[in-house]
Formats: sequence, C-alpha cells, structure tokens
Amino acid sequence: MSATASELSSPLVDAYRAHPSRAGFDELVDANGVRPHAEALAATVEGMGIGGLLAARAETVNQVADEGISYGAAESGVRQPWLVDPLPLPLDGPDWLSLERGLAQRATLLDAVLADLYSDRTLLRRRVLPAAAVLGHPGFTRTADRIGTSNRRQLVLTATDVGRDAGGAWRVISDRTQAPAGAGYAMATRRIVSRVLAGLHRTSDLARLRSFFHAMTGALLDAAPGGTEIPRVVLLSPGAASETAFDQAFLATMLGFPLAEADDLVVSKGRVWLRAGGELEPVDVILRRVEAMLSDPLEFRGNSEVGLPGMVETARQGAVTVVNPVGAGVLDNPALIAHLRPVAQALLGEDPLLDSPETWWCGDPAQASHVLANLDSLVIKPVARTGGTAVRYGWLLDAAERAELVDRIGDEPWAWCGQEPIELSTAPVVTPAGLEPRRFVLRTFGVATGDGYTFLPGGLGRVAAGVDERTVSSAAGTLAKDVWVPAATQERAEPSERTQRRLLTLAPRETAVPPRVAHTLMTIGRFAERAESTARLVKVADDLSEDYNSRPGTPGAEAAASLLVAVARITRIERWYAETPLAYLTRVALDPSAPGGVHHSARRLTAEAQEVRDLMSVDIWSVFNRLEHTLGRRPSEDDQLQPMLADVLESLLAYAGIMAQSMVRDSSWAFLDAGSRLERARHTVSLLRHAMADPANPTTAELAADAVLRAGESIITHRRRAASGTGPATAAESVRQLLVHDPANPRSVAHQLAALAADLRLVGDDRLAEQAEALLAEVDAAAEAAPVDAPRQLEQLAQALDALGERIAARHFVRQATRRTAETSWSTPWQVG
Repeated sequence: MSATASELSSPLVDAYRAHPSRAGFDELVDANGVRPHAEALAATVEGMGIGGLLAARAETVNQVADEGISYGAAESGVRQPWLVDPLPLPLDGPDWLSLERGLAQRATLLDAVLADLYSDRTLLRRRVLPAAAVLGHPGFTRTADRIGTSNRRQLVLTATDVGRDAGGAWRVISDRTQAPAGAGYAMATRRIVSRVLAGLHRTSDLARLRSFFHAMTGALLDAAPGGTEIPRVVLLSPGAASETAFDQAFLATMLGFPLAEADDLVVSKGRVWLRAGGELEPVDVILRRVEAMLSDPLEFRGNSEVGLPGMVETARQGAVTVVNPVGAGVLDNPALIAHLRPVAQALLGEDPLLDSPETWWCGDPAQASHVLANLDSLVIKPVARTGGTAVRYGWLLDAAERAELVDRIGDEPWAWCGQEPIELSTAPVVTPAGLEPRRFVLRTFGVATGDGYTFLPGGLGRVAAGVDERTVSSAAGTLAKDVWVPAATQERAEPSERTQRRLLTLAPRETAVPPRVAHTLMTIGRFAERAESTARLVKVADDLSEDYNSRPGTPGAEAAASLLVAVARITRIERWYAETPLAYLTRVALDPSAPGGVHHSARRLTAEAQEVRDLMSVDIWSVFNRLEHTLGRRPSEDDQLQPMLADVLESLLAYAGIMAQSMVRDSSWAFLDAGSRLERARHTVSLLRHAMADPANPTTAELAADAVLRAGESIITHRRRAASGTGPATAAESVRQLLVHDPANPRSVAHQLAALAADLRLVGDDRLAEQAEALLAEVDAAAEAAPVDAPRQLEQLAQALDALGERIAARHFVRQATRRTAETSWSTPWQVG
C-alpha cells in the first residue's frame, strides 16, 4: 500500500525539505510534505536510498556515453557529454494543461506579431510597439519583408522557456523562435531516464513524446508551397561543428528527413535542389537550423560558409518554404515582452494567459530612468543574444562593472532591458551528499497543427549546475531533467487525410546521397577498415616479437624484425632509435596523434560518423564509446598488448556487424562498403609488398608468410586446405592464392574488387564498376608472377587501386566552390538555440 503525502517520509526526502538552499516554490515538496503527483517518485527515492540514487546517476553517465549524446562545439575532437539527472520531474496534470493553454495563446500571438511585422506593420504604425524596439533588433531582417503565404502560419515551430515564481505561477522567461533547439535532447533524455528508472517509468501512465514528432513531420509537409503533392523536406544544418549537432541529427532521424548542409544544396532555375550524385532533386521545405544572418550569403553576411546563396529569393518567389522564416528571430526579443500586453489586446483582443516578469525597455527614456535607478535589484538583459553580451545581475556587479554597464546603456539604450528577478522554483538533483535543490527552467516546444499548436508533453527540463547558480542554460553546464506529465493530458490529433497520404508515400522513397555525404560515408568505411587491419597487423607483430625477441639470430627473430619494418612502412609511423618492439607497437596502437595508427583511425572513424549521424544506427555509439575507452587507457609497464587489441577488434567487429545488419542496401550503404573494400584491398597489397620479402632462409620466409596469413585472417583456411590436399602445402605459396586472387576468400583483393564493382553499380556508376572488374586481370598477374617480379606487380596493383579511388572521388565527391561573396568584419554571430 502506497503512503500518502503526509505519511511518506524518508531521510533523503526529509533532508531535502530541510535543505537551507530550498526557498520559494519547490517541484517535489511543499510545507505539508510530498506533492500528490510526485508521490511515486518520492517512494522510488525512498526505496533506492542514497546508494541506489548514486548508482542511477553513474548509470545515466554510462548511458549518455553509450548513446553518444553531446552538447557544445568539439574541442580537440572531443565533445562534452550531455548532462542528465536521473530523477524525472513529474508535473501535475491540470497544471500542465493550464500551462499548455497559455503557451498555445502565446504561440498564436507571436505568429500574429511575426505576420504583422513583415507585412502591414500596424503594430508599429499605431505605436503599439515602438519602432526602435523592432527595427533596431538584429533579428529583424528587412529582406524577409512580405515573404510568406497568407492563410498559413508563419511561426511553424516555437520554443518558450518558462519558470515558476515564488508563488508557483508559471512565468515566461524568454522565447526561442529563430531556430528552436532542444526537442531532440528532450527525447534523448527520456530514453536515458526510462532505462535507468525502468520500473518507475513502466508503472507511470505518461504522455508519450513521439506523437509530437509525428505532428512536426506533418506540419513540415503541410508547409510546402501549394501544388506540391509529395514535398521533399531537408533539415539545413551548419554542420557537425555546431553546438547542437546531436540535436539536429537526432531530430532529422525522428522526423525521417535528410540532414543537409549548404554544400548539399544549390539554387538553380528559381528552385532549391538537393545535389544527389550527378542529379538534382527538388526541395520544397527547409527546416532551418542555421541562424538568419548566416543563412544566405547573398542577402546577409557574405562570408558565411554555412548558408545557401539564393535561399531567401527562392522563398520570396514562393518556390520553397523556410521553417522558421529567416525573420523569426525578431521575436527573441525581451523588448517585446515589455509591450506584450497591449500587443495581445491589439491582435487578439485578450490579455496574455502567461505573464512575464515585469520588464522595462531602456529605449523609452522613462523606463530607462527606472532601470538605472534600480540597477542593483534588476536583471539586465541585452535585447539580442550575442556571444559578447551576457545577462547581468545588478546586485552582483561591483562598482567598475556597474559603471561600465551604465555607460553601455547610455550609449545604446534601445539595446537593453531591465527585468524583475524571479526566484525560480527548485527541483531535486542527485548528489553524493543526497538530494540538493537546484533552480529549474522548463523549455517547451510547440508546432503549428491545423488551427492551433501542439506541444511536446513536458518539454525539456533543465536545472542549474550548482546550488547557488542563478543562470540556467545548457552553455552554463546545466543538467537535463526528463519532465513527466500524465497521459490523460495528451490530446491525440489525427493528421489530415492529405498528410497521411503523404506520409505513406514518403516511406519507400529513397533520397540520393549528396557528394559530401557520399565522401563521408566512404571515409568512414576506410577508417573502420584501416583501424581493424592495423590492429590485426600489430597484434600479429606483437605476438611474433614476444615469441622470438629473446632469441636473436634465429629465423623467428628475423621474421619478427621484418614484420616490424612492414608495420612502419604500412602505417608510416617511424620506429624511434633503440625503441623496443613492445614500446613501438604500443605507440602504433595507442597514440591518437599518429596518423596510420589504430587510435588515430578509430578517432577519425567516430568523428566522421558524427558528420552523418542521422544515417548511423543508434547502436554503434556504445561500440564507439567502448572503443575509445579501450584505446584511451594509459598502459602500465605490466600491461600487455594482446588483451587490449583483442578488445579493440571485438569493438570494430561489433561495429561492422551492426552496420551490415542495420543498413538498407541503398546508395548510402554502397559508399560505406566501397570505402571498406578499397581500403582492405589497398592494405592487403601493402602487406604483401612489405612483409613478403624474399629472405634467403626458407624458414624465415615461411614464418613471415604465416604471419601475413594471420594478419589477413586466412591462416585457418590455409591449414585446412593444406591438410586436405586442396591447397598449397606451404604458407608462402598460400599467401598469394588466398589473399590475392581467391574470389571465395572475403579477405582477398579479388573479392574486394568484385564487391566494390557491385557497390558502384548500386550507385548507378556502371563505368567505374567495369574499371574495378578490369583490375581483376592485374590481380591475376600479381598472383601468378614469379617471385622476382612480384614486387613490381604488387606496386602496379597498388597504383591502380589508388587511381580507382581518385576516379571515384572525381565522379562522386565533387564539392561546390567556396561561396564567399564578400569579406566583412561582423561582430560575434547571433547565437541560435
């Protein structure tokens, strides 16, 4: 029998209630005990105890790593992991419904404001809004004037940050309409928490998040220009270097639309096209995650390399719909909050259901005077969110900072607002000391559907990084919270018949691979194979060295030395003077800065996979995490390479198996597989060239050949054939048969060329497929050449493979020229998200 709110008590919850930093409204408890809608959570906390909670926190970290969830720009190739608190935050059902109604009204109001500001501008002409508050805002883009279609909502997507005040009432902190970010993180956070607290999640009747993404898919399809029966939608991303790259890729996966960068698109003949190999496919809707000032070099910043030249003009002509429109950033404006009540009356004839903190815009002399007079008690906000201008808390400023801020407000009064501070509500966070209260902000997400807006149930919760931290933003190291609302609060809006028909039609349609994506996929294939082949070679070389290093002058020692030379030539990692074999091979395996080494190849593999995350199986990120953990360990003197390399190979084989079993055999798979085939063929030829020298001692030659067969994963086949009399009796004779021209051996060069030809035919390139097949004649020549001629034949084959790779690149990987129209000296770009 569950305890009631008054009966439920535990040391953890009681200590949390008595925590000295808990003030104002708390999401879990009140003066009478645990809030009724949080009883199941409190009972779970009581049952787990501090040990169980800390274990859940550790498991959350592991799950995030396994999913590869990150936030922020990569530094030195490493991204910061997304931070998640394991405890979900339940909201009361009626409370959420009330908030949802207020959000729907606000979204409708902002949509009306956006439509007015880029059409008749009645709000400015009637002075409901001061012109300087709008026209002086960097989010107001004059080139977007009158772009859009009547009878359609301009604000398709919206995000709003809300928090509770000391009385428990929801207040709007800010709007995010430029290019709303975070819905993907909300779903990812739900996936993590549902695993970590599986029991609580299964027994809680929660509103599911997936229906929101279905609604978003339908809204984007419906946003297409009129007359488009089966629209093509792309998500325009600034690239994998973006802070929210994970969110973008995950969102594209959830929606089922391709992730595109500027290089993947081109404007021609009045339309936007997706570059698909040698063809162009029309694009009808662009879900924009590139901020407005960088989105079109012809209209805005000419030095932008992430924007699409001509996109705005194409939208102006009605040939493509941009979501959200490039001018939507004007709504991300605290000055608008200061005037929202009269704006709501003018456009909707009603007052806002959701209040904001009292706000004063310094562009008005009287309001500026109030702000300056009360600077010590206000939150000072710039009207534009730029990298160099942060929110200031007046009571935290010293004399010099205060004077500097007063001067800045005096110089540009229209660029600043003063706002009444909110004592944000608190929510529990798991720490080694128990539950700690942290300030809580909720980001909500809405999408235009039919006559209104549909919202992501619960949204994305975020709590401050520390007990005394006032700023709650992802950039400040906050923790994510999975926010739960009851299933009864979720309205199930059925998509229109037209949208359902479009969704069914979209399912089987394949999007061709743009050159950038094709090149990335082929590079992934090459680095995966390079890491695996090098790991096998190092493993065999280490084993041979361990066996014969203590017996100098023997054939085995000579073979081991020869194989170390081959490792150096194949990887191009020079062996240092007097470096022991173990030290050298350890460096080849573990040095991330050594191109050609295992760790370097593995890191490149992961980095390239991040570029096309929307095409990757979700299961590979746990493999990559395990691989990086294995290679990132610092070896001690007692560590041996063999167990570590076995773990590396296990991870790489797991990756290969996942991709082979999860990818549809389309052009994406073809390029990925082609990279692997070409790299394996090239590595095998290099292995034969450098490891199969012709030593005078037959025993040495046999040992070297045996090592090559082991590195080529063909030693068992050799032994089985030799024992049955169906193959050469010696390893030296088997090498060229098995690793060069045996089409039945998946490790042979001939097998790679046959598979490569099939891949090229899959992407529609019969000409290059025929050239790959023609190389089989050179393979036969290399296999049949006399020992004295073998090095020359192998060198010619290596050159032919390199030339084939270059021809594939020339035909399929051609990038567009740099589209920089002018050199400018703009300030820090206006941030998105």
